[in-house]
Amino acid sequence: MSIIKTLKSNFMEKFIDLKIKTVFMVLFCFMTLFGVVGCGITENMSDSEIQAAATNKETFNKDGVLRVNYIDVGQADSILIQSPNGRNMLIDAGETKDKAVIDYLNSRNVKKLDVIVATHPHEDHISEMAEVVKNFDVGEFYMPKKQHTTKTFEKMVDAVLSKNITVNEAKAGISINFDENIKCDIIAPCGSDYDNLNNWSAVIKLSYGNTSFIFTGDAEDISEKEIIGSGVDIKADVLKVGHHGSHSSTTKSFLEKIAPKYAVISAAKVNDYGHPHKETISLLNDFGVKIFGTYDCGNIVAVSNGQDIEFNIGSEAEKDKAEDKNTPDLDDVPKLNQQYIGNKNSKKFHLSDCLSLPSEKNRVLFNSRQEALEQGYSACSKCNP
Repeated sequence: MSIIKTLKSNFMEKFIDLKIKTVFMVLFCFMTLFGVVGCGITENMSDSEIQAAATNKETFNKDGVLRVNYIDVGQADSILIQSPNGRNMLIDAGETKDKAVIDYLNSRNVKKLDVIVATHPHEDHISEMAEVVKNFDVGEFYMPKKQHTTKTFEKMVDAVLSKNITVNEAKAGISINFDENIKCDIIAPCGSDYDNLNNWSAVIKLSYGNTSFIFTGDAEDISEKEIIGSGVDIKADVLKVGHHGSHSSTTKSFLEKIAPKYAVISAAKVNDYGHPHKETISLLNDFGVKIFGTYDCGNIVAVSNGQDIEFNIGSEAEKDKAEDKNTPDLDDVPKLNQQYIGNKNSKKFHLSDCLSLPSEKNRVLFNSRQEALEQGYSACSKCNP
């Protein structure tokens, strides 16, 4: 069944009023464009849209670098990608009541979002999407062929329809025409039937020069297994960890294929789910991955010149100036907002909440797991730091 038929049948059953009927008549007219790849981008731009793109480029891309902004939206996801040519892509739009996403976009002087991807219909990924669509010029819109019965989803669809925005299906095998210097491929969902909405998540691999990024939404182990089975190359430098660091995602086999140097986790410092889960952090540590969390660092900006990637966090992410020389040394960024505690006598190191912590006089503090290992300390077998 096509996405329009699926959406139409489900919404018609729940909303029988004239407004919804009208919505789906319009939706039928232009969502048949689903699956169109590589549509023209600039030839139909208005003068104001061209000026907006020029403004974005002049303000934030004078140095020809790619910026990936992992926005601190609490227990939610939102990522702004700014290309060397001044184009903007937004992946998800958080779950906030204070317009954090819109405020962040404004702080980056964004006038137009050339591409928006709503990875899946869960509220912590699309809550602010309707307002984003209303407040910014939008080029193309991608989402998986999966509806939801929430008012939030309905508002997002209404907002997209009201502006006649081109809508494309997000599924494996689709390439997004985002920027001439960037390769951007959707590698999941691979299937067409999932019990869990998380596995409908659009998973994206973005490559710029010799650097690459994976964005996973909330994709869980089932989707990860399908991605591996598809045979697509998923090796990448930076992994946006799936489902806020839940143990339901980021399987060992998935990590082995990606072999990331860095991982970014979007989660609230205090949340009801215990994210990120200890198992996920432990696995990432075992693979020697450097971890950044919005719960720890606030906004996080990864900057790539096509060869190397640097991270700006906290106040540095707010400034994010290309000429700034104060980018923190990655080895000095603490994981999970804690120091590792070593025992001078046993030469073991522990998490701060371990029941086997040594007395104060026998403690030595490390800012990272790697630092402890380099000093000849081994991990405690009880807390498994």
